[in-house]
Amino acid sequence: MKRVKPLARFYERETAAYAIICNIDYILEECPFSVGATSLRLKEVLNSMENSSPGTKLQFYFDFLRAKEKGIFPALTRAELHCCQHCGEATGASGLCAFCRLLERTRQP
Repeated sequence: MKRVKPLARFYERETAAYAIICNIDYILEECPFSVGATSLRLKEVLNSMENSSPGTKLQFYFDFLRAKEKGIFPALTRAELHCCQHCGEATGASGLCAFCRLLERTRQP
C-alpha cells in the first residue's frame, strides 16, 4: 500500500519547529512499544552521523530514492489484505487489525 509522506524530506527538528510555530500539538515521547526496537538504534546511528557531518541523513534518503527508481531493490511481494472485522480498515491479518487487537487487550480485565 502506497503512503503519502509530504514531510519526508524535512528533518524531525524542522517538523517540530513548524508544529510549535503553528500551535499544532504533537507527541514528544517515543512509542512505548518501541523499547528495544532496532529502528531506535538505527535512528541513533543516523543522528550521530548527521551531527558529525550535516546533510548525511538527507543524502542517504535521496540516494535511497534514486536506487529505488533504478530498480536496484528486488520487487517485494504484496501481502494479501483483509478487512478488519471490527473497524473495516485494511489489515494483513485475518480477523482484527493490530489496533483493534490492542484495543481489545486493554479492555480485558
